[in-house]
Amino acid sequence: MAETKDTQMAVSSEGRPVASSSKPSASIVPPVDIYENDDGIILIADMPGVGKDSLEVQVDKNILTIKGTIEDVVPKELKPLYAEFTGKEYERAFTLGPDVNVSKIEANMSAGVLRLVLPKAEEVKPRRIEVKAG
Repeated sequence: MAETKDTQMAVSSEGRPVASSSKPSASIVPPVDIYENDDGIILIADMPGVGKDSLEVQVDKNILTIKGTIEDVVPKELKPLYAEFTGKEYERAFTLGPDVNVSKIEANMSAGVLRLVLPKAEEVKPRRIEVKAG
């Protein structure tokens, strides 16, 4: 993301994880792109190797957490002679501002890309006010 915008709806610390796991640092922090429009925030996370069934998205106390387990692509009976990629799980957390309607968050996973739509609460959306004559 070339330019970041400091907004409570987006992520704390300009996209860096805000919650840490109690596990060792075997988790991979997935790269994300975050966009805002009049309706809300769109978060796109690259999580190659993660399928819909091994993905967990949850909100707890205004912390949005995404976790995904990388599915094995190598049969278990094969032992690697050399491996540069040792991660098995993605994990990242974001602090949501009060403007997000958490009950209407939508998630879609396709080809290792997670797309989250975080809609704004109706009262903070821009709206046009009708002006009456007379």
